[in-house]
Amino acid sequence: MLRLVVAVVTGVLLTPAALPADQTGSVRVQAPMTVRAAIAEALARSPHLQPQRDAADLAEIQQELASSRFGLKIAPTFAGGTDPGGFGRQQFGVNVSKRISTGARLLVEASSLWSNVGATEFRDAGYSVGISQPLLRGFGPAATADLKSARRAVESADRSFAEARQQLVVRVAQAYFAIVREQRLVDAGERALERATKLRAASEARAKVGLATQLDVLRADLLASQAQATLALQREALASAADQLKTLLGRPLEAPLQIAADDPLEFEHAISDVRLAPVAPTEVELWVDAASGAATVVASRLSRTSESVDTLVAAALHARFEVREARERIADARRAMTVARWNLLPDVTLNVGYSRRGLGFAEGDPFARLFNGWRFWVGSSYAVDRATEGAAVASAAISVRGAEQAADDVERRIAAEVRQVQRGWQRAAETIAIQEKALELAERQLLFAQLRYERGLAGNFDVIDAENNAFQARAALIAAQVDRAMAALALRRVTGTLDPNEFLR
Repeated sequence: MLRLVVAVVTGVLLTPAALPADQTGSVRVQAPMTVRAAIAEALARSPHLQPQRDAADLAEIQQELASSRFGLKIAPTFAGGTDPGGFGRQQFGVNVSKRISTGARLLVEASSLWSNVGATEFRDAGYSVGISQPLLRGFGPAATADLKSARRAVESADRSFAEARQQLVVRVAQAYFAIVREQRLVDAGERALERATKLRAASEARAKVGLATQLDVLRADLLASQAQATLALQREALASAADQLKTLLGRPLEAPLQIAADDPLEFEHAISDVRLAPVAPTEVELWVDAASGAATVVASRLSRTSESVDTLVAAALHARFEVREARERIADARRAMTVARWNLLPDVTLNVGYSRRGLGFAEGDPFARLFNGWRFWVGSSYAVDRATEGAAVASAAISVRGAEQAADDVERRIAAEVRQVQRGWQRAAETIAIQEKALELAERQLLFAQLRYERGLAGNFDVIDAENNAFQARAALIAAQVDRAMAALALRRVTGTLDPNEFLR
């Protein structure tokens, strides 16, 4: 019953999805999904990228807000009405201001005023222009520090999004080939169960005629039970792998999914960077027992012809987003320290302005002459207690040292990561060659044990042992092929040469 339920679930997950019939009445069938198609769909629809997208959008909003502080600001004003004493009043005006990169603030103001007291009217109109420029504090890099920080936040968010896309490519490929691996293991498990069932039937038949013992029957029955349980676990793992891929793609878990089961080695060859030279074939030395046919790998030699790992490390340090971000944070810390030092200076501001009022007065009115003309003045303020500003400078200096240390740590970590992945990529080629040879010998050993059993020269213990060895060798070969493909993809990611857009073409 358990086998039937698992088989039905697996069939629903991995059979083609029947789409609605078109206008001609024919039924369209969903094409099997290749690994490239899965990656492209994930890059377009995966919910795992949404946090990075939101962070990038928020950073752009903050940048627009910081940029608006340097934009042209226009503020019209209007006021009018009467009071209980019968006084009427109307006022119109417009203020135009702009902040520039030196910290200066430009201001233009125009206004008109009308009021009446009984039969007497009062009118005034005029304008004024001015500039207010900080001379010490607030001048230089301090004036644009917020804008530069906002731009850096956008760059950081974009790098985080790009890094998330690279990681998503690797995760989708891993989930895809996990399905491929489990499918192959299910196929191998079904064949192993079929052979175990035949061995149990043969053992029962031989026991009836006295050519086998009841122990042989029990061993064969145990092998069949183990094969059945293993197959159920593999089908469950296949369903879980399919759910994992659907989650990364943003598909409902109940939606059907059919994959094309791409060959991992073909994918590895397609995505391997041209700088990653192929690894030479592995030479394997084996010892074979002439009596039992058992084979043992006693030595292996792998000739590596790939590019120097130092070159890969240098490429990673040049291209990885983490290295760029760490170096930019050093510049951010130094800029913050410069601003903190500027803030130690007194607040000295130069103001220059020109006013023209009394446009509604009679010519030569002394009140108009009182407000018209150029104005120059300098203002300053300086707090005696500078503990806050001094602490900010000291903290900024510590931040600079911390950013430099963090950048060094990032470079060391990336160098170690590249070396580790490169060793794994090379080792995977050696493992594949060994496992191919081991599988070949395990299948020969199984055939040899079956022949000895059929001729009555041995019991079914050797057959059961050889069957287990063959299954384990087949599973190890499948895992090694997937590991090789994933190691090649991971090597491209850690060296900074993985471009997710190539899967969109």
